Amino acid sequence: MRWQTFTYDCENRLVKTETMADTQVESTSSYQYDSLGRRVAKQSEIKGHTDHKRFLWQGLRMLREESPGQSSLYLYEPGSYAPLARVDEKEGEVGNKVYYFHTDQIGTPLEMTDAEGQIVWQAKYRAWGAVEKLVVNEVEQNLRFQGQYFDVETGLHYNTFRYYDPEIGRFITQDPIGLDGGLNLYRYAPNPNTWVDPWGWAYKGVDFTGSPDLFPVSGNQKNIVTITMQGSRGRDFTQAYKEAGIKPSAADDYTWHHLDDFDPKTGKTTMQLVTTSAHEATFPHGGSVAQFEKHFGLRSGAYGSADAIGISQNNGWLKGRAPKTTTTTC
Repeated sequence: MRWQTFTYDCENRLVKTETMADTQVESTSSYQYDSLGRRVAKQSEIKGHTDHKRFLWQGLRMLREESPGQSSLYLYEPGSYAPLARVDEKEGEVGNKVYYFHTDQIGTPLEMTDAEGQIVWQAKYRAWGAVEKLVVNEVEQNLRFQGQYFDVETGLHYNTFRYYDPEIGRFITQDPIGLDGGLNLYRYAPNPNTWVDPWGWAYKGVDFTGSPDLFPVSGNQKNIVTITMQGSRGRDFTQAYKEAGIKPSAADDYTWHHLDDFDPKTGKTTMQLVTTSAHEATFPHGGSVAQFEKHFGLRSGAYGSADAIGISQNNGWLKGRAPKTTTTTC
């Protein structure tokens, strides 16, 4: 039989753990945090082996990881928590070692390669982020879902402001921001294939920023634009193409993705022109379309109806030709 004991401080932060296997202590650990709630150090003991690690931060992204004899510097995609590369420096070795991350559509590391392109780490995951199999494990690699760090001593993922259990797909403590993060205070996200929660606060939808699936632009063209929501996808696409300076005929294998950043005061949202195959691979997702429907009390799937277009028109967001007749429900 195996069980774990967790100890928390007055701010509900995990500070100590103990894992028992039958009557034997399998592992213990302790954690330290800074004034902003970021974990800055941990000490763990697993079957008599003690490990010390320190963590340095850039905002809410882990910048550097330090252990006796080695330090690792992490580089991320701009505006994201998806890792790009890691630079290792070891005592007694001349020069640094650079490793490159290869991630899936939501920024989860699938492989890590060295400077020669050889795979040094590769994993297969179950749906909610637990590693099913380490195919290649020549170099330790602990990053998981965006913003998560795997703690081998507990099996949990440190997720900035909470700890996540990938075996059950839930956080082990309530959301620090309460109901602002959703009605289920322990839920990670509606769909782990399309949503991420790098802080352990409120989940984020699909964002293709920096992705190779974005439309290749030239000159003054744009593959990411801001529009006011028109009440239908077709109208949104028309406005997005105008803002992007791209003709629809030049983007046959591409479609517009609604980012989940709808502003109900201005009606604005961000649109990203991505490959249709990459977009469909993230289904189901709602983005700002679902946010629009929810805010205005429309049924799911009503975006594109006369009611939705009427809401856009009544708010002064509608561009182009006005519909002949519209009715609104709110």
